[in-house]
Amino acid sequence: MKIGGDRNGFTLVELVIVVTIIAVIAMLVVSRLSTTAEKAKRTAAENDLKVLATAFTDPDHGYLRDMRGIPGFSPAHLRIANLLISTNLYGATEGGGDWWGGFRVDDRHHRFCAPPETFTRWNPESERGWHGPYVRHATGTFPTASDTRFPSDASFASRKFYPNLYGLRLPADFLNGLNGCSIYGFPGEPAVLDPWGNPYVLQIPPPQAFPDRMGSNTNLPDEVRFRYARIVSAGPDGRLDTPCFYPNMTNWWNTSFGERARRLSRQAGLIDGDDRRARGDDLVLFLTRNDTDEGEEKR
Repeated sequence: MKIGGDRNGFTLVELVIVVTIIAVIAMLVVSRLSTTAEKAKRTAAENDLKVLATAFTDPDHGYLRDMRGIPGFSPAHLRIANLLISTNLYGATEGGGDWWGGFRVDDRHHRFCAPPETFTRWNPESERGWHGPYVRHATGTFPTASDTRFPSDASFASRKFYPNLYGLRLPADFLNGLNGCSIYGFPGEPAVLDPWGNPYVLQIPPPQAFPDRMGSNTNLPDEVRFRYARIVSAGPDGRLDTPCFYPNMTNWWNTSFGERARRLSRQAGLIDGDDRRARGDDLVLFLTRNDTDEGEEKR
């Protein structure tokens, strides 16, 4: 059968073949564009991780330099928001039996209690204090536990941005994950979003993720914990898979966790080079160490 009235017309079969070829080419083009766009997002996320890491660790004008290393309050209180807003010293005092009575800060020599405004502004004489912003602008706000990125999306709580924590000496709004504040951020505070619409988070493993080197892992030096600090993007699937807080791991009375679980927590899921699957499609960048197995590190 000819399409048209002369010998130069297309047969129906030929027309179907042409349309099919065009459709296949179109699908290949769309697929290639989609792949290119996803690669561009991944590259952008990798660059963001480097910028955020530098903002914390820059030796000339980084948050930790201006605050003189790790602030005296537990590194568990550090968040990406520290780069964007006035220093929020939000910690717990030691002594007097009152774990919630004040703020713990560091004067280079010993820890003491001080009002929260102690390091909220830069002091040019001591060259100490918050001298930001260390990241020029926020690209969004930290979500509530029930927020979603789009109507059919899962909530941020179900995607592990609100881990439940037990046994840590933290204010109640940290601990009450589904109803209060996440260890990764407070709802509504400035945040930096990755290309897939999720906030970058700073993960610092709990003391329980480390061997009991000092008789009690609750006395583990902050510097040891912070050596394993990393910035994480939840990646294309939006699920924060990188292990840090296993259920009830932060309960210091629970000693049932084996060394493998501890290492997964502190190494972001990398053990002996073959367990990156624990991270899912997350992107991970450590602040002060290489992303290698502990057995491969030069000590």
